[in-house]
Amino acid sequence: MASCPIPANRTPFRPTPAEYNKASPYILSPNTEHELEAIQLEYQNRLLILVFTTAWCKNCKRLSTGIEEMAEDLSKIATVVHVDVDELTQTVKKYNIDATPTFAIFRGHVLQSIITAAMLPRKATYEESDDQLLAWISTTVRSMSEHWNGTSYSKITDHLAFAPTPTEAQIHDGLINVGFKTVIGMESKQNPGEYLAKEKDIWAAANINFVSYPIKSADEIGLQDFEEILQLVETMQGPILIHSEIGQVAAIMVFVMVAKQNARQGSEVPGWARELGFDFDGLGRLTQTICAWVDK
Repeated sequence: MASCPIPANRTPFRPTPAEYNKASPYILSPNTEHELEAIQLEYQNRLLILVFTTAWCKNCKRLSTGIEEMAEDLSKIATVVHVDVDELTQTVKKYNIDATPTFAIFRGHVLQSIITAAMLPRKATYEESDDQLLAWISTTVRSMSEHWNGTSYSKITDHLAFAPTPTEAQIHDGLINVGFKTVIGMESKQNPGEYLAKEKDIWAAANINFVSYPIKSADEIGLQDFEEILQLVETMQGPILIHSEIGQVAAIMVFVMVAKQNARQGSEVPGWARELGFDFDGLGRLTQTICAWVDK
């Protein structure tokens, strides 16, 4: 399924009320940035699926029924939020959304994963592609729910754990007392320190080392990143927490580090991660990079 690129100089299309689908009781539709912020605050301890869409996107219209069904199916663990790219332009800019539909999974204000149709291999029909996309989103959300429910990090070994970038409250309310000796923050290259500018000072006050390692997304991870993170893991005092704005990036790093240290085959990593509830399907080129580096 192709995505609809967002034109740089578009004229917003304002459909009449009759042109909108009937509102779903399982989907929230904020009209302003302020309303979206209020939703993120109210649901800060719950997974949110932000669906970036617009009235002129044919793919969005075709997916609308499937999204409503997914919203109902996941309603016990997540809330779906429609974000109109013509209305919430600052949110679109903040998260670099350049096509619709785009699915961004959050816990409160913390972005954990971005999923688009372009990440998946093409199927023979639109229906098959739609089913594949929605199934991937559902699987990702369920995996996140299982591992983040009740905790703000996931421990893989006694030495390594990972998490989406924590809020200041999450650090003070629990993480700071877990026993971590080192924290590696994989912050955005584009907006370094955007999530928690005071994070280094907070950890330092608790005598916990903090290392910033800028990386934008899973798509940008390369062999050099694996080498440098491994060096940090092997030289810094543990236990170590690795976190990233998109929690999947930190998860990838931890699984790959553990695989390398335990002489696993690179091809085993995705399946091993899946057994523990983390699905790395759809990583494309990165899967090959992982296999090549682990087997190196």
